[in-house]
Amino acid sequence: MRVYALLCIIAIVYCTQTTNQASMFEEQLGQLTKSKLGKTILNMISLQQFTEVDFSPLFTAIDDIVASTQQAKQDETEQLDSYFQQFLSDSEFYTNQVTEYSTEVAQHQSDITTFKKDRNSLQQSLYDKNQQLSDSLRNQAQLQKTVQNNDQAISKKTAEYDQSISIVDQVIAKLQLVKQSSFIEINKEDLAVSTATFSRRLSEVSHLPHLFEPLSKVLIQMSTSGFADQEQAGNAIKLLNSLREDLVATKQALLMNAQLEKDTNNGLLTSLEENINLLNNEIIPQLKGDIETKDGEIATKQELLKDAQSNLDTAQSNLDNVNAGWIARQQQNKQLNDGWDNELMLLSQAESALERGGIRRQ
Repeated sequence: MRVYALLCIIAIVYCTQTTNQASMFEEQLGQLTKSKLGKTILNMISLQQFTEVDFSPLFTAIDDIVASTQQAKQDETEQLDSYFQQFLSDSEFYTNQVTEYSTEVAQHQSDITTFKKDRNSLQQSLYDKNQQLSDSLRNQAQLQKTVQNNDQAISKKTAEYDQSISIVDQVIAKLQLVKQSSFIEINKEDLAVSTATFSRRLSEVSHLPHLFEPLSKVLIQMSTSGFADQEQAGNAIKLLNSLREDLVATKQALLMNAQLEKDTNNGLLTSLEENINLLNNEIIPQLKGDIETKDGEIATKQELLKDAQSNLDTAQSNLDNVNAGWIARQQQNKQLNDGWDNELMLLSQAESALERGGIRRQ
């Protein structure tokens, strides 16, 4: 406004000094009458027509405006430099924060990924150990059933061998009587009855070839009329004693092998029991505890990641605001300097116009 008013005065003075061009400014002079400032300027023009006007205050005013404008430009330059230094400091500070929190976020994300992998590994181990426990329990049940079935089978076979040995002993005892000549005549009928009895009992062991065939042969011989003599009886006794020894030996071997197998199975059962107890009481509880601990670590890391991400977002926002503030401040500086430069240009043009109108510095 101050430059505008000053330029108006200069333009009017210039017009009064060049009367041959007065018609060009009639419209502008008419506009001046519409404001107090314009009327004052017109009064000055009228006064100048009759008196000698001192324009040194005008030049002084121009110099003051130029000086104050240049000072304003200098002050703005200093303020801009101060703002720039603060901008550099703030930018460095928030950039460092962004870098720090970005590193922290990346580290937490990496840790969470590692923890989740560890957790999945623990979960797989727990699944494998539960499967192993299930297999061990199944194997234990099957082996216990096998031991029970073997015991029953051995008991049955032992009873069969005992029964076979008992029959052989009874036949041998009867044949011992046959060898005694004093009993030959009086025991023929009894021998026939005994033979029939043994034959019936023989049917009980017909499923045992090792016993059935030799006894069948002896009993057939006993049922003949020529059997009741010492020589045939002695041969039969030898055969039956050999058979009895085989039965006893086979029974003992059966019991020995059964005991070895039972001992082996009992050892396996003991190992399975120990493994089951170890899985139930130590390994599986430990894995469950490790998984729970790992879940806690993951939850803690996720909270730390959340805080670090929030800090990063805040630091990034502050950095963006600082950068935006510097851009806005640069734009403001340009606008101010453009305005001041325009004022200085107008003032220079005004002084040139005064000189052309014959008004010069004294």
